[in-house]
Amino acid sequence: MTTEQLVIKRGDLVNRRVLDRKTVEEVGKVDQIWVDPQSHQAIGFTCKSGFLGKNKRWFAWSQIDTVGENILVNVNSEESTTQQPEQAVAMIGNEVLTDTGNQVGSLVDYFLDVKTGGVVNYLFKSSGLRGILDGIYLLSPTAISSVGPKGLIVSSEAIAEPQHYTEGLTQKMGQAKEMVMEKAQAVKEKASEQTQAVMEKAQAVKEVAQEQAQAVMEKAQVVKEKASEQAQAVMEKAQVVKEKASEQAQAVMEKAQVVKEKASEQAQAVKEKASEQAQAVMEKAQVVKEKASEQAQSMMEKAQAVKEIAQEKIDEVRNRREDTTESAGIEVVKEGVEEAMPESPLESPKDPE
Repeated sequence: MTTEQLVIKRGDLVNRRVLDRKTVEEVGKVDQIWVDPQSHQAIGFTCKSGFLGKNKRWFAWSQIDTVGENILVNVNSEESTTQQPEQAVAMIGNEVLTDTGNQVGSLVDYFLDVKTGGVVNYLFKSSGLRGILDGIYLLSPTAISSVGPKGLIVSSEAIAEPQHYTEGLTQKMGQAKEMVMEKAQAVKEKASEQTQAVMEKAQAVKEVAQEQAQAVMEKAQVVKEKASEQAQAVMEKAQVVKEKASEQAQAVMEKAQVVKEKASEQAQAVKEKASEQAQAVMEKAQVVKEKASEQAQSMMEKAQAVKEIAQEKIDEVRNRREDTTESAGIEVVKEGVEEAMPESPLESPKDPE
């Protein structure tokens, strides 16, 4: 460890900037120094950073490389923690009691050997009016007989004539002025840190907003491209459906034309066949009519012949003038007619004998 000062007051280290010895990046500022009250040895300090100093980080005293206007530390993530060791106390504000039980005052500060971390002297303020006027006193660690978490006990002889650290009210006022200036500087630095933090936060919000806007734009572009692709696909599908429907309609029309032509051909064939059949029926009917006419003519001729024959028989009967009864004459006529009539309508009548 290298140092510009061998002995330094604890209060002068508080709020001093801490830098990473390797990267020269700011780690934060000294927040509190922790002491082992039994050995009167500084064992480490906590460093504050972030907005309002909310982030705390622990550094062991052995990690200090250099103490000057800035404190350079060797950063080791394995040794850094936000919790100080259990035996470590701040000491500031602890009551100072004598071994006779009298309250002397309270600790306000102490001096450290920067190289070793050992406490050289404590500073305590008396609890009486004289102490306020006469100033702050030095207290050697060897005068302390016992130490607790909130107080310590010293021998009455060791503080019978304590050594002044300040020269009374005049120096205290100068010290107060210096403290006010330090406090103003600290407030200024704190305000600067807060402003910087707000600006960083605003920048972060701006970047997040830009990223979100970019993401929204990219998403909108993707949605647009996807919608365009879907619309194109729908149009292509519609075109395919249209072409397929057109093809099917064309096929149906062609099939209907074929069916129509086939039906027309079949109808023509049926018509021709029906015409032929009608012609054949008419011709056959004509033949039947002519044959029936011929048969009727033949029958009429035969009937006429029969009539003539019957008349001849009747005349013959009359001419013979036979004494026959009317029934016998009729029987003769009947026999003559039966002999003259043909057996079927198509047969020619037999000639009477």
